[in-house]
Amino acid sequence: MTPRLVLRAPSERDIPGWFARATDVESASLAGDPVPDEISAGERWLARSRQRFADGKAIQWSIDQAGVSDAIGTITLSYGATDAKAAALGFVLARAHWGHGLGSEAAREVLRYAFETLALEQVTAEAAARNFASLRILAKLGFKHIDSFIDSSTASAASVLRSTETSDRHCWRAMRCQAARL
Repeated sequence: MTPRLVLRAPSERDIPGWFARATDVESASLAGDPVPDEISAGERWLARSRQRFADGKAIQWSIDQAGVSDAIGTITLSYGATDAKAAALGFVLARAHWGHGLGSEAAREVLRYAFETLALEQVTAEAAARNFASLRILAKLGFKHIDSFIDSSTASAASVLRSTETSDRHCWRAMRCQAARL
């Protein structure tokens, strides 16, 4: 929970909002996600989210904002198969909520949870090179650029250049100490 947001487990009530976000072509493109054809894809999204949690592969939260009836987005920590102390961060917000600091607020809370509660050592994130808003959020949260690559899994004719960003527990603690002094 943050001053403006509640992070909670996704549920059936999130499917219409997820579908609206997932079918926003620009948002899906920036996130590197395929655009679903029908709302039943939302049922598969929810089942996959629950299964990944049950298998210990990911934690996904729906992002609720005070005064908004539907979830405004999702945020996820996905665990790699090789390193139990590392995870990847991903987030998507509905277009109406872009530019209000909500993505930063949600990501900051999930990073706090990752480093302070889960005791992770490192969190990485990927953002399309043209997704300037996500790259700004990651930079504000202490992520550093470590790699660029072409995403060969993209179904579109043009490949997407992505940047991998990383933050670690030491950087997180340093940022929190610096923020407390300001």
